[in-house]
Amino acid sequence: MSKMLSGFEFRRGTTIFHKMDPRAKLVYIVLFTALSVIFLNIFVLIAIFFSTIPIVLIARINSKWWQSIWGSKFFIAMIFLFNFVIFVFSPNLNLMSALLTATSMSIRFLALISIFSVFFLTTSPEDLTQSMVQLKVPYDYALTFNMAMRFVPTLSRETQIIMDAQKSRGLEMEKGNLIQRIRNYIPVLIPLIISSFRRAELVADAMESRAFGASKKRVSMFILTLGWIDAAFIIISALGFIGILSLRLFLGIA
Repeated sequence: MSKMLSGFEFRRGTTIFHKMDPRAKLVYIVLFTALSVIFLNIFVLIAIFFSTIPIVLIARINSKWWQSIWGSKFFIAMIFLFNFVIFVFSPNLNLMSALLTATSMSIRFLALISIFSVFFLTTSPEDLTQSMVQLKVPYDYALTFNMAMRFVPTLSRETQIIMDAQKSRGLEMEKGNLIQRIRNYIPVLIPLIISSFRRAELVADAMESRAFGASKKRVSMFILTLGWIDAAFIIISALGFIGILSLRLFLGIA
C-alpha cells in the first residue's frame, strides 16, 4: 500500500513534463481516464496503459512509477478475483468470457493507476492549486484538494512507521484467520487516527496564524501560462483520444 501511494508523491525535476502547465496534463488525464472507463477491450486498455510509458521515460520517474505499479499488485489481484467470481456465475457469460472480463477490469485499474501516478509525480502541489484557481475553482476547494493529495503519501509513510513499531513490540499482523487479521490492525488504526487529528489541528493553527480567509480577494505571486509545448501535448492527447474512440464508433470495438 505504501509503495503504491509513494508513486503519487511529487518529485521535483527539470524535464519538460515537470515544467508543463498542469492544465495541459489535466486534459490528458480527463481524456484517457474517460477512455479507460468507456472501453473493456483488453488490447485497447493495454494501449492506454502503454500511452503513459513515453511520459515516464521523458520525465525520468521510472523508479517511483514502477513502485506505484508494483505496489498495486494486491489490489489488482483482488479486483481480478472479485470480478471473476461475479462474472463466472453470470448466466450470460461462460468461463472464458468471465476470465477475459476480469482481466480487463484489472488492466483498467492498472491503466488508471499509471495515468494518475504520472500526473502527480510531475505536478507540484503549488502549480496544481494555481491551475485550479485559474480554472475558476474556488480557492478554498482547490487548497482542500491540494492538501488532501499532499497528505496521502505522508499518512502512508506514517502507517508504515506505526506498523513497524508495533511489529517490533511483538504484534503479528499476518497471524490467524481473516477476522483475526482485521483485528490485528486495530493497534495500527488507533495511533494513526490520533496522529491524523493532531496533524489536522497543527495545520488549522498554522492557517489561522497566517490569517487564512481574512482577505476575500487573493493575489497570486505567479500566473500559469500555456506555451507551445503545452498546446502540442493537448493536441496529441486529443488526437489520441479521437483515434482510440473511433475504434468504438466505426469498428464497434468496445
